[in-house]
Amino acid sequence: MQNPGIHTRLATHRQIHIGRLVLDVALADPLFPCGRDRVKNVGDAAYILLIPLSEKLNYAQGGRAGTIKAGEYVLLSQMEFYEFSSQPGALLLMLRIPAVELRGRLTSVDDHIGRRFGANEQMTRLLVDLLRNVAEVFAESPPPNPEALATEIFSFIALAIGSEDRGSTVDVRNARYHLRRRIFDFIEKNLGDQDLTPRRIAASSRISLSYLYSLFNDDNTTVSQFMQVKRLQRAYELLVADPKGRLTIAEIAYQVGFKNVSHFSRSFSRHFGTAPRDARRIAATPADIRPAGGGALPERTGGHRFEAGTLEAVR
Repeated sequence: MQNPGIHTRLATHRQIHIGRLVLDVALADPLFPCGRDRVKNVGDAAYILLIPLSEKLNYAQGGRAGTIKAGEYVLLSQMEFYEFSSQPGALLLMLRIPAVELRGRLTSVDDHIGRRFGANEQMTRLLVDLLRNVAEVFAESPPPNPEALATEIFSFIALAIGSEDRGSTVDVRNARYHLRRRIFDFIEKNLGDQDLTPRRIAASSRISLSYLYSLFNDDNTTVSQFMQVKRLQRAYELLVADPKGRLTIAEIAYQVGFKNVSHFSRSFSRHFGTAPRDARRIAATPADIRPAGGGALPERTGGHRFEAGTLEAVR
């Protein structure tokens, strides 16, 4: 089975279970994968650690977007909509980390989402090698004490994330950061309002329009771009949650704040690489899931060859 809470257009080539730890070796689908499920209770909350092994990976969450190279990592939150994409057939490691595992070991976990800070190069290499070797060594059989090993792996992940250079960016624990979070929340709550404007957003926080624009410049985006992406993500969630088409494309477009259905369809296709009706159809089709263990990882073109039982992409 797939990791609970990870719903993407990926084929799981191999899944490794070590106690409460589940690690997927996955092959990216040509389409833009999207996390779309919102947790029902705090106990289901989780983070997603993504490590591309053969190609670069693009990601976006909460107004932040970026690209990581093969052999790097990014932490995303399952509690918010997230997106990532890579080359078709690219090899990824995907680890779902229950929130309690990180929050008990690392303060201010959410500050590290989306690579807000610079990763420590040495600790990144150790982390990637550790998870890659776990996927290789325990592909056929579990370790003798799986829960103990899972505990140590979660602890090392927290150690690696905690080693990120907080001084490499603006201190997120300041008033500007918290103001941004309030503004993001206001936009989320009012996405369906077709008359939502930057001026109204600024007024909700009692700040000037120019200061509002500067807050979004921190993430190299604009207010309008942020609103459109959020609306498209909300539309995606509605589409895949309604595979039988009880809501029409037009109804969904208006519900998320678009005034024009044609503009919505064009914007959706540009952002996700597929039309709204196709996204609904694809999401209703189960991804290819292969059994854990057994069999070699596939050979890849473009200079990366994966021999039987090995993960040699970033050695």
